[in-house]
Amino acid sequence: MPQSWNSLITILSEITRNNLESSICCPHCSNCDLHIRWGFYSRYLFNGELINIQRYRCDNDQCSHKTFSILPHAFLPIVRTSLCMLMYILKMYQHGCCIADIARNTGSSWPKIQRWIIRALSIREWFKKEYRKDSPCLLPVSRWSSFTQKFSWAFYPKRL
Repeated sequence: MPQSWNSLITILSEITRNNLESSICCPHCSNCDLHIRWGFYSRYLFNGELINIQRYRCDNDQCSHKTFSILPHAFLPIVRTSLCMLMYILKMYQHGCCIADIARNTGSSWPKIQRWIIRALSIREWFKKEYRKDSPCLLPVSRWSSFTQKFSWAFYPKRL
């Protein structure tokens, strides 16, 4: 793998590991007081390390959702890569690299790279509309939770 890809994976894994604990508010009702830990699920960091993502139960009677999790900075909901990795692959593709070369350079499969390019194009267009002035890669940690909520609403509305 090229050095820049390895560096990106290392940096993203470190950012995610350092941001596992953030302020805990229900993303559906904004309740920050009435919640309890409610299990966890595992997810792989970008370097292959397995970490636990805490789930919470919202005890607000008015909330339409009962459980939620807060994804740490750099993780996207449902997508198994980061925004930075998607933008990196899209940049390689737009600079003339073929999918086979990108797959070889990143250690990924050809079909995965093809899916990621399609996903990156749609995310980039959405990002341009929603976040005109910000970099589409690493938003500040303080804005990551609201970003992932808007991302989910835009790309996976039936899962909410």
